[in-house]
Amino acid sequence: MQIMYVDIVMELFKGIGRFFLNPLLYVAIIFSILIGYHRVKNERKSFNTRILWGWSETILMFKEGWLIGFVISIISILVGLVVPIQFIVLSAAVGVICLLTFYYHLASPAYPLGIAFIILWYTYITDGSWHFFNWDVTSASMHIGMLVSIPVMVGLLLMAEGYLIKKNAAKLASPQILKTERGLPSVIYLAKRLWLLPIFFVLPSGAIHEFLPYWPQIPLGSDSFSLILVPLVIGFQQRSRKMLPVHFYPQLGKTVEMLGCLVLVEAIIAYFFPIMGIAAVCVAIVGRALISIIYSISERHGSYAVTPQDSGVMVAGILPDSPAEAMGIQVGECIRKVNGIPVKTEEELYEALQINAAHCRLEVLDQDGEVRLRQHVIYRHDHFRIGLLVVR
Repeated sequence: MQIMYVDIVMELFKGIGRFFLNPLLYVAIIFSILIGYHRVKNERKSFNTRILWGWSETILMFKEGWLIGFVISIISILVGLVVPIQFIVLSAAVGVICLLTFYYHLASPAYPLGIAFIILWYTYITDGSWHFFNWDVTSASMHIGMLVSIPVMVGLLLMAEGYLIKKNAAKLASPQILKTERGLPSVIYLAKRLWLLPIFFVLPSGAIHEFLPYWPQIPLGSDSFSLILVPLVIGFQQRSRKMLPVHFYPQLGKTVEMLGCLVLVEAIIAYFFPIMGIAAVCVAIVGRALISIIYSISERHGSYAVTPQDSGVMVAGILPDSPAEAMGIQVGECIRKVNGIPVKTEEELYEALQINAAHCRLEVLDQDGEVRLRQHVIYRHDHFRIGLLVVR
């Protein structure tokens, strides 16, 4: 029994060690740095300043994903979602290719996991075999149990993607000033995000077997199993212009969550009718593509949410830890008066601010058309713009 415990511990350490051997981890880090670099570059081009530090995407990539990865890992281990190592290698390779396109929405889990599943399933039904780096992919790599385990994982990860979009996409939605067809300056918001989820997958063969005789619940033609920690990357990219980020991204995230729930239900049905597993993966791929297309088209047409107004100065962004943030000014609101003086341009706004350099009082028209009064003491170290990024 003691030897068995040692074997299990060794398997766990080996599985965790493979996390750092996965090239997807390092590709994701590099691309998150690139996303931050380009975001800062575009913000300085539009507003002559950055909103957040260029490393924000990289830090949040780890910070926002680890807890969800832990929850999915618990589900994966308790249920015993067994997948072959070939599936993990293929999905990582497809994930790297998706990132290399620079269209980060292609790194949605529906695509890398779904494509890897289809490749293995096609190899299985054609009784084919081929070589991929150091791995042999044959019909034996696939098993009927994968028609349940992989669709379940795809459904869970789509739900995780929807949750991350709903809660976090708007945080780093970067404002950019563009000219409309009539030549007016207007603002679009672009969210490019990567989230890294460390997830334990169950592999056939290994030291874990007699210690848990009723595990896993979804086997893969093996009586021994091991665990591997995989850096699973979720990518996201979407623009908003007709709706403000605070409204647009949560709505999109809820839609992705609903798709994940649908895929998960189909995957559970596949436990009794295996053919539903193929349908679940197809629904995930097609459904995620349709969501991106529909939301992109809806935001490509219509008026801009943030554009110059005759009634005042439109707020395009707020710098963190600034007087504007302390006053609760929101993106998309219109500043009508500063220190009692009506303002309609950026120049008039800052001239009015200089009237009382120690105190700022704003009259703001919010998104519901209601007038709010906000005031704040201005300190010497505060930004001379009080943290306001406006359409000019």
